[in-house]
Amino acid sequence: MKKIKSKNKNQNSQKELKKEIDFTLAFEPGKIQNYIIYAVLAIISVSLAINYLVYASNQNGFMSFPLDDPWIHLTFAKNLVEYGSFSYFKNEMATAGSTSPIYTLFLAAGFIFTKNEMILSYILGIIFLLCSVFSFYKLSRFEFGKETYFAIGATMIFVADKWMNFIADSGMETTMYIFMLILGFYFYKKRQAIPLGIMLGLILWGRPDGVAFYAALIIDYLLLLYLSKNSKDNKYNLFSKQDLIKIASSFGVLLVIYFIMNLILSGSLLPNTYNAKLEYYSPEFRSRGDFFKFEVWDYFTTGVYGVLMIGFLFSTAQTLFDLFKKRYNGNFSFILFSFLLVFIYWYKLPYAHRFGRYLMPIIPFLILVGLTGFRNASKIIGNAFNSRSFANGFYILVIAICIAMGFTNYNENKKLYAEECKYIYDRQVKAALWINQNTNENDIVGTHDVGAIGFYSGRKIVDVAGLVTPELINKINDRNYVKEMEKYMKESGVTYLAFLREWYRVVNQEPLFSTADSLPPEVMEIYKFVPDSTVILSKESNSINMYAENLLQQKQIPQAINILNKSIASSPNSSYTYFLLASAYSLQNDAKNMEAALIKATELYPKFKEAHLQLANFYLKNGFNDKARFHLNKCFEADPDYKFAKDLEKMMPQDSTKK
Repeated sequence: MKKIKSKNKNQNSQKELKKEIDFTLAFEPGKIQNYIIYAVLAIISVSLAINYLVYASNQNGFMSFPLDDPWIHLTFAKNLVEYGSFSYFKNEMATAGSTSPIYTLFLAAGFIFTKNEMILSYILGIIFLLCSVFSFYKLSRFEFGKETYFAIGATMIFVADKWMNFIADSGMETTMYIFMLILGFYFYKKRQAIPLGIMLGLILWGRPDGVAFYAALIIDYLLLLYLSKNSKDNKYNLFSKQDLIKIASSFGVLLVIYFIMNLILSGSLLPNTYNAKLEYYSPEFRSRGDFFKFEVWDYFTTGVYGVLMIGFLFSTAQTLFDLFKKRYNGNFSFILFSFLLVFIYWYKLPYAHRFGRYLMPIIPFLILVGLTGFRNASKIIGNAFNSRSFANGFYILVIAICIAMGFTNYNENKKLYAEECKYIYDRQVKAALWINQNTNENDIVGTHDVGAIGFYSGRKIVDVAGLVTPELINKINDRNYVKEMEKYMKESGVTYLAFLREWYRVVNQEPLFSTADSLPPEVMEIYKFVPDSTVILSKESNSINMYAENLLQQKQIPQAINILNKSIASSPNSSYTYFLLASAYSLQNDAKNMEAALIKATELYPKFKEAHLQLANFYLKNGFNDKARFHLNKCFEADPDYKFAKDLEKMMPQDSTKK
C-alpha cells in the first residue's frame, strides 16, 4: 500500500510539475524600441499598399478603383465643398445617400487641399490602413501580454493581408471602419470610458452594421456582470457607474446628431443606401445557404485564412467550454462580433458585396482569435510533451507559416486589383466621360450605377437602384418595377439611360455607347430615353433571357425554347427574345420557326442588324437571293460599316444587284 501511495504521489507531483511550466516568451519593448517597431510596421504597410497602386497604374496606364461606389462618397464630398449641400447634384438632390457620412466628411476636408479625387482617396485609405495597423498592434499587445514578439507576428499577418491592402486602395470607407472597430475594442478592454463612448458613436457614422459591435459589447459586459456576482475579487475590472454615464453621454450625443441628419435629409433614421440594398438584395431573391457557403465559409477558409480558421474554431470551442464552466474568455467579444456580423447579413442582406467587402471587418479578429487559439493549443501540446521549447517552437512555426502565406496571397491578389480597376474604368468611367462629352448640361441620366457616372458626367442622376433616389426604394422588388421605373423617369425628365444590360436590358433600340463588342460580361450601354417608346425588359424577362443564353451554350435546346416562350409572354415586344428563340430553333434545325422568329424580331426592331444578317444568310443558303439582298441592305442601313454584312456581301451572286 505504501508503494502504491508513493507511486501516486510521484504521479501527482509530475502532473503538478507539468502544470507549472512557464511558456511565456517575454519581450516588453522600451520607448525607443516601440518607436522602431511602429516605424518598421509603417514602412512595410505603406509600401505594400502603394505597390498595388503602382502595379495597377503600370498595367493599365491610368488610375481607377475596383469598385464604382467610391465615387458616390466623392460626389457627395465635392458637392458639400462646392455648394455647401449634402447633395448628389450641385445643391440639388439633398439626401442621406452615403452609408458612411463621416468618411464623406473626411473626403470633403481633403478636397480643400487637393482636387485630385484619386490621390485623395488613395491617401485617405492608406492613412486609415496605417491607423488600423497601429491599433491592431496595440490590441494584440494587450491580448498577448508580455509576449510582444507574438503581437508583432500577428500584426505582420495583418499588414500583409491581401484584402486589407486591396480595400485600402479602393476608395472606400472600409479601412476607416476597421480602424474604428479595432480601437473600439481596445478602449473597451482597457476600460477607457470617454474614448469608448466617442468610438461607439463614430462607428455608427462609419457604417450601420456597427450595431453588431454594440451587441457584442453589451452581451460581453452582461456576461462579466453575471460572473462578477460569483467572484470574490474584482478581477473583471468593471466600469464604474460614472464611467457608464460617460460612455452613454458621449455616445448619445453622436447618435442623436446622426439620426437627426438622416431624418432631415431622407426622413429615416438610417441612410438610403441601407434601405435600398436591403430591398435589392433581400433574402427573397438571394439564397442564404449560398451566402453562407460561398461568401462566408469559402471566403474565410482560403489561403492563410484556412490556417487561421483552425485556430479560430479551436478558440471558439475553448470559449464555449469556458462559458460552460462559468469562466470568462477574452476572445468572447471578438468571436461574438464576428458571428453577429455574419448573422446580420445572412438574415437581412445575404450578400457580402464584391470581394467580401461587408465582411472584411472580421479579418483582424480572425487573425487575433486564430493566433490566440493556436497559442493555447501550443501550451496544451507543450504540457503533453513536457517541453517549453516544443510549445514555443510550434507556435513560432505557425506564425511564420501564416506570414509567409499572407505575403504569397498578397502578391497573388495584386493582379486581381489591377484587373478590377480596369474593369470599372472601361465600363463606368468611360460611360461617364461619354455622357459628359456627348450630352447637354440639362440632360438627366437614369442609371443604377451612380458612382463614376454621377461624379464625371456632370449630369443630374435618377438612381433606379434607390441609393440616392429614395422615392424608388420601396418599389424595387415589385413585379412590375420596370413600369414604375419608366413612369418615374418620364416624370423626372430623364433623357438618357446608362445600364449594365445584366441589370436592365433595353431592346428594339440601338445603343449610343456600348462595351458589348470588347468587354463582356457585364456590358455597359447608353441609350436615348424616349418616354412611351423605349422598351426596357422586365426583370423576369431579362433573367429568363440570360438563363436561356446559358442553356443554348450547353445545347439544352428544348428547355431554352420553353423558357424563352415564357419570356415572350412576360415581355411580348422584345426583339431580342425573338432573336434568341431563332437561335434555339436554328440549333434544332427548325428552319421554319427560326425564320418566323427572325422576321418577328425585325418587325419589332427594323434596325436589328444581327437579325437581318441571319435572315440574309438563311435566304442566301436557300437560293432566295432577292430576299437575301433585301435584308443585307437593311444591315447596311443600320450600320454602313457592319463587318459581318460586308463579309456576307462577298458571297452574294454577281447577278444579285445591290439596291
